[in-house]
Parts: sequence; structure tokens; C-alpha cells
Amino acid sequence: MIRKEPEGNGAGTELIAGTAIDQRASMPKSSADSAISPELQAPPKHTSLSRNRGFMNLWAGETASQFGFQIAGLATSAIAITLLDATNRQIGVLSALQTVAFLLIGLPAGAWVDRWRKRHTMIAADVVRVIALASIPLAWWFGELTIEHLMAVAAILGFATVFFDVSYQSFVPAIVGPEHIGEANGRMEASFQVARVGGPGLAGWLLGVMAAPFAYLLTAGTYALSAIAIWRIPGKEHKPQAPKDSKLRDQVREGIDYVRGERLLGPLFLCISAGALAGQGVGTLLPILALRELGMSATTLGTLLSLGAFGGILGATCRPWFIRHVGEGHTIVVCNVLGVLAYLGLPLAALAPAHASVVLVVSNIVTSFFLTIYNITQMSLRQRICPLPLLGRLNATFRFAVWGVMPIGALLAGIIANSLGVVAAMYIFIGGTVVAGLAMAFTPVVRINRVKTPVPRDMVGAA
Repeated sequence: MIRKEPEGNGAGTELIAGTAIDQRASMPKSSADSAISPELQAPPKHTSLSRNRGFMNLWAGETASQFGFQIAGLATSAIAITLLDATNRQIGVLSALQTVAFLLIGLPAGAWVDRWRKRHTMIAADVVRVIALASIPLAWWFGELTIEHLMAVAAILGFATVFFDVSYQSFVPAIVGPEHIGEANGRMEASFQVARVGGPGLAGWLLGVMAAPFAYLLTAGTYALSAIAIWRIPGKEHKPQAPKDSKLRDQVREGIDYVRGERLLGPLFLCISAGALAGQGVGTLLPILALRELGMSATTLGTLLSLGAFGGILGATCRPWFIRHVGEGHTIVVCNVLGVLAYLGLPLAALAPAHASVVLVVSNIVTSFFLTIYNITQMSLRQRICPLPLLGRLNATFRFAVWGVMPIGALLAGIIANSLGVVAAMYIFIGGTVVAGLAMAFTPVVRINRVKTPVPRDMVGAA
């Protein structure tokens, strides 16, 4: 939902207007002519999201897939560390393979998705994930499960997730209209945080009562539910018109050029990418710290992560207050910096093992609270100002920048942890996230705080 902000100075208004509208005017003709044909029509302007059947089904599907992701994430770490006795380096490789697809096909995926029906793409991605996940308990049952098999499944899931995520992010504006984008993203992020609350706890409980590989059956079930929910979205989605310039390379370059030349998104793009690389290092090392260094069980770790994620639910609720009182640009910068600073509680837990559980929970609550507000705000900003024909490529470019560098962060985490130890490695990567967050304060995004951002003409027409 686009929120009214207090009026700013004229210079700020010109910056935003030039970003949101003039970019469209200067777009190459091929892009303007290749606009997505009318998809599932968004409801009337004042219709609430709760009465939008298309969004409610998409939301249900995305929520189910988020639960599957959370369960599979903890199960994979537990299997690799406790069942297959993987080394720190192997865990780094395993974590890298989960996101390497964003590095390899992240950019062309955006151009492909702009040509395809989004709903069909998401359903196909879910089916692939169901099949891949089901192979793990089968292999274990026959005594054939290996770390290499786990790595192969992680890579397949990553490739399917590339297409699912780019599709659903591009699908949201088409079915909710521009005035509900912020609210829709808030609900999506809230469901992600709910999944973070319930998913790890459920995964931990499953790992405590059954053999770890069988937790993947429930994960496969969540992706099956996601496919069914998305299939039930009412209305017919028309296939986007093929661009006149059918060269994939040129279409990918057009998306990159848009982000690079966009005065708000270009500098923010670089900061987010750097922060993602360092943040993945922290995420890779956390299960090693908890399960190996602190000797926690997978059930305990899942419970602690679930408790910490309550901060994310609170953050999604408090975001409108932050936007009104802090401003959109300052919210992005301040919440990012405060969220990553709270990561410092993770390695501190190793210095006070008797209180490690409390320290991990508090750290996760604070991190989830601020980073949830940050994520919703920056995602809504870029969806709101991007012309609709380029939205798939914009999302893919950002996914490439964020998820594409994650394999590098994961590999570096495994290497550095082997050399310097897990705790020292965590301090290094946390430092990187803080530097990337502070760099956002020097980008033009902070200049939008007191400016009412207009809606691009493409998205007005889509509504």
C-alpha cells in the first residue's frame, strides 16, 4: 500500500519524479512495446486484500513454501552435521549449492519469467521441489544417502526457487494493484516470519521423534500444498507478449541497465549485495556454532530460532509506524544497521555457554524485528517505482545481486572457520554486514523520507 508522507523539498520531489516516471520515458522502445499483456485483473482500487481471491491463494501458496523452506533448512544442516558427519568445508559447499542457481541463472531467469505465465512457472517449480525432496528419504531407506546426494538436491531446490521467487514477486503487482503493494508485501513478509516461528520448531520436533531424512516428506507436502493453492488462483493469466527484440542477452542487459541507471536502486543494489555476501557467512556458521560448538540438539536449535522469529512478526506489524515517524529512506538504512548489529549476540553466546540459549533468542528477536521492517520497505520501494514490463528482470537482477553472492559467502565461511575458528569467522562476517548497512546512509535512498512517491504510469494502467 502506498502511504502518504509529509511533503518534502522540491529537490527531493524532482529526484523521485525523475526516477519513477522519466525512466519510463527514456526506456528503449522494445521494452515499452513488450509490456506484459493484461494478466489476472487486479480488483477495484478500494477492495481489501482479504477479499482478493487471487492474492489470498498466492499468499497461501507462498506461506506453505516458506514453511517447507524452513523445515528443509534445519533438516539439511542436522543431517549433514549429525548423520553424515560433514566437515565445516563441506557444510560451506552445501550451503553454497542452495543459492548457486541465483549466480548462474539469476539474470536470464528474469527475462524468461517476463515471457512466461507466472502462475504456471510457480506450479512447475513446486512440483520439481516435491520430487527432489522425496528422493532423500528414499535414498536413506535403501542405505544410499550421501553428502553428494544432499548437495545435488540442494542445488535442484535452488534452481526451482529462482523461478518461483522471481515469478511471485513479479506477480504481486499484477493482482493487487499499486496501492496495495506495500500491504501485500507486508503480509508476505509476515507469513515468512510466521514460518520462521513454526518451521524450525516443527522441524526440531520432527527430528526428535523420527529419522531426520523423513522430515523431508513433510517439506515435500508443503510444496505440494503451495502448488495447489497457486493453481486455485481464479481467472486466466494471459501469456505475456513476446518482445520484438527476442535476443535473451539484450533483454537481460536492459534489466541491468535499468537498475544501474536508476538513481535510487543502483547504489542500494550494491549495498544489498555486499550485505548479502556477509550475511550468508553468518547464516552458514550459525548451525555449526549451535550444533557442534555449543552441543545443542537440532530440537533445541529449532525451538530457539522459532522464539527469535517472533520479532519478525512484531516488525511487520510496526512497519507503518516507522514509515510515518522515521521516513521511508531512513527506515531502510536505520533498520538494516540495527538488525545486523544484533548479530553480535550470536558469537557472544559462545563466550557465555551457560546462557547461550537466552543470548541466541534475544539476538534473533532483535535481528528479525529490524530486518523484517527493512526487507518489506526496500522491496516495496523497488516494486513501486519499476515499470511493469521490466519488473521480472528487476526482481531477477536484485535476486542475482543478493542470492548470487551467497554461495561465495558460504564458501568463504567454511574456509575461514576451518582456519580461524567458528567464532572468529562470525565476527568477520558480522563486521561485513555492518559496513554494508552503514554504506546505505550515503546513497540517494535517504532523500525520499519526506517525499510522496508517485506511481509509475505502467502500474497505474495495470490496476
